[in-house]
Amino acid sequence: MSIPPKLHQQLRLLIRANHILHHHGLVDAFGHISVRHPLNKEQYIIAAYDPGAPALVKNASDFISYWVKDSSPVDPEAPQGYSERYIHGEILRKFPGANSVVHSHSDVVIPFTLGDVNVRPVFHMAGFLGNSGASVFHINDTYERLQERYPPDILIKSQALGTALASHLSDKQPVVLQHKHGFTTFGKDIEEAVYRAIYTQMNCKLLAQAMMLAGGGLKSTSYLTSAEIEACAVMNAKTQDKSFRLWLREVQVNRLYRNEEGEPEKGKVAGMKI
Repeated sequence: MSIPPKLHQQLRLLIRANHILHHHGLVDAFGHISVRHPLNKEQYIIAAYDPGAPALVKNASDFISYWVKDSSPVDPEAPQGYSERYIHGEILRKFPGANSVVHSHSDVVIPFTLGDVNVRPVFHMAGFLGNSGASVFHINDTYERLQERYPPDILIKSQALGTALASHLSDKQPVVLQHKHGFTTFGKDIEEAVYRAIYTQMNCKLLAQAMMLAGGGLKSTSYLTSAEIEACAVMNAKTQDKSFRLWLREVQVNRLYRNEEGEPEKGKVAGMKI
């Protein structure tokens, strides 16, 4: 059965986005990225549990479509999916303009979920983190409030937990850290979601280095100002296509990553016109 061109393009991008996130250390066997179905906004697409590992997805049959309203599979006979798909469904439900969600267990980011260090932007590529930085979602507090009857494995495996996580996000605060777990972000498209994920990780790496140079403290650490954050948001939006083209090529030439659906079409070249 032929795949409609618009859907095929998104599947090609989604396959390569999985590979890019693995290549940059944001996912290993765990972690995931979704995309809102381009032909039905009430659905989203994410990898199945098998092959599951983002590096191994390679064709359309590796994905499952779910309803945004409750993260139930569109096909009742669909294979096993991710238990944490509610992260994606609830964020896409809350933000109609969002079309892609990334969930990562980055070992660079997790240490910042454990203490009281506010992850704010320290360089221009992470200006999207905003003035307030990334909030931290404490799932144990939510277990108690919702009286969730699940083992405390820190997984977002119900709609109620997904809704609680999504409540920590906004258009001006598009990244949420998850205590003892990882982080989640979203974007208007796959490219923006991947961009935010990669540069959230890089920002945490740089912040950790700055704190080390400051003797473990934050007093001498400099963050972006409000004016810089606003200006960098414009710059980021105009230049993220440049980053994605590089990341795409990196995985295309790596034999680990296979894409049996063909390569995604080249996106619009934007850039800063000065």
